[in-house]
Amino acid sequence: MLTDERLGKLTEEINVLIPYAVPPEELEIANTFLATYAEDFFALGIIKDYYQTLPNAYEEALIKMSVLEEKEQVFLMLLSTTGHHYFYVTNDDESFFHTEWDKGLDDKQLLDFFGYADKKSFAETHSDMEKCREYLPLERMDEELCPSCGVKTGGMHTLGCPVEVCPWCGGQLHYCNCRFEQLDVEAFTDEETLDTFAAKLEQKGRVAYVKEQRPTFMAEDESGE
Repeated sequence: MLTDERLGKLTEEINVLIPYAVPPEELEIANTFLATYAEDFFALGIIKDYYQTLPNAYEEALIKMSVLEEKEQVFLMLLSTTGHHYFYVTNDDESFFHTEWDKGLDDKQLLDFFGYADKKSFAETHSDMEKCREYLPLERMDEELCPSCGVKTGGMHTLGCPVEVCPWCGGQLHYCNCRFEQLDVEAFTDEETLDTFAAKLEQKGRVAYVKEQRPTFMAEDESGE
């Protein structure tokens, strides 16, 4: 389990960075946001990386973090400030700024990694910034919540959640080929195809979230091993 000493040290480092990265009128906003995640090492690491790099040199306070995608311990996050929104790629060791929300995600390697055919299909899935799921403090440590989409035990995952189990093969629905095989297509390229698959999935019977679906690396972190 992460120690108070490590959390305190990381928080101190961020507190040193904030006055140089945020205008005086936004200091309270920045400090309030930091306090929200004071016990979350994963979130603090992202916050520190943001204030160290300041994408495009904009001096603005962070106000929100959202989870867009997660696969194999790699997260695609949306970081929102008082004036801009940024794609960040992160894991438990480091994070880096990719591009601004308005420019869209067009990195082929990232799109392939997270299972998207192209920039357009990603934009269709994440078309509304306001609907992006906010990352909650310590949610990765709460076994009763899906670490990706945030649904509670017994509830249905958000469609596209990488943790959801495929009812056909038992693998991860977001990454197995069953979703393509069921519709005899190579990729989901439009909303109609996605809606057709969603209906077929409901007919087959979706698998509700249970804590046993959590990635094994998270179980190891929580046990302190």
